[in-house]
Amino acid sequence: MKNLTAIIALAAVLLVIPITARSEWDMTSTALWPDRAAAIEKSGITGFGILYRFPGQWSGPVSSDTPAGNFPVWYVDFRPVSPAQISQYSSVDPTMCNYVSIFIVRHEGRLRVAMRTDAAFRGKGCITYEVMQEADEGKGYYKFSDFQSGDRRAYTVFRFHGDDQFEMQVYTNKFNKLKEPSLHSRWNARRALLESAAEAIRHFNYPRPVMVKDFTNAFGNAHESIFFEVGKDPYPCAQDPYVGSATFHITVGGTLKQSSTDELFLMLTTRPIFEGTRYFPERLKYISKFVYLPAVTRNYTLGHLHPGTYYLNSYNDVNRDRKHRRGDYLSSKIDRRITVPGGKRIDVDTLIDFVIP
Repeated sequence: MKNLTAIIALAAVLLVIPITARSEWDMTSTALWPDRAAAIEKSGITGFGILYRFPGQWSGPVSSDTPAGNFPVWYVDFRPVSPAQISQYSSVDPTMCNYVSIFIVRHEGRLRVAMRTDAAFRGKGCITYEVMQEADEGKGYYKFSDFQSGDRRAYTVFRFHGDDQFEMQVYTNKFNKLKEPSLHSRWNARRALLESAAEAIRHFNYPRPVMVKDFTNAFGNAHESIFFEVGKDPYPCAQDPYVGSATFHITVGGTLKQSSTDELFLMLTTRPIFEGTRYFPERLKYISKFVYLPAVTRNYTLGHLHPGTYYLNSYNDVNRDRKHRRGDYLSSKIDRRITVPGGKRIDVDTLIDFVIP
């Protein structure tokens, strides 16, 4: 246990430094889709190639003009949830979450690529639907815009640089207050791991040019495809197929003193961050989900978990600096392995019982 503490103390800057080197576990896109170019052309759907680009775990800095502010690194885990849909759901704490899903819809008599984004912060946010407006597959350029008002209201641009890096830029006219949309947020992301999505890709033979939702009359006579009430939109994220959830039952060891001002932290990675007692901070790029919780929390459910295996590490942050080092607590069961089945919920007990010296 003493060796363990010496190693863990190195994790002083958790969730701050994005790591961009290709994973020792990873595979290439060509290995999964040797005939990708031909399949994109055969689909006849503008921008269909973007569905090949998103699978995997991505991370990078976010800048925005929203109340949530900027983030030195944001982690997401994109995996297929059906033959023609890929999604990710990420969070920071119970008041802040982000959801992105890209899927095929029928709209204006043809199949088109659509995107649903949902961002919430302290009870406020909006749900935005956009449709592929233009694409240049060769250049890795894709532009989505509002279903009803086009790029006069809101639009999102993706620029991919190869298969492992992209920039996402979101533009909005600030609730119709501006004549032209201005930059709302930017995310520069690198892919850490494609292999984590491989099982779902094979399971669904993803991607296929088939309809997920019929959006023929999805927005009626509305002047925009943006919603401000949860559950009032045509495809709520709660309807995502295939995903599961995990309810964590948290206990802080009886000999450890916990204050109401402490903060709990749960982290799921797709690869272990330890080998024996050796800690690998560069493997934080494999974060799939994490959440900061009030100290009084004893049960918490993480939803929208893709089926598969995860490694759980649990902490109690005594001084709330979110660095998890000397004086903080953690579970001595490092890298606890859990498996989440599709469409089901599991229960996980986690005991935080060790002080980092």
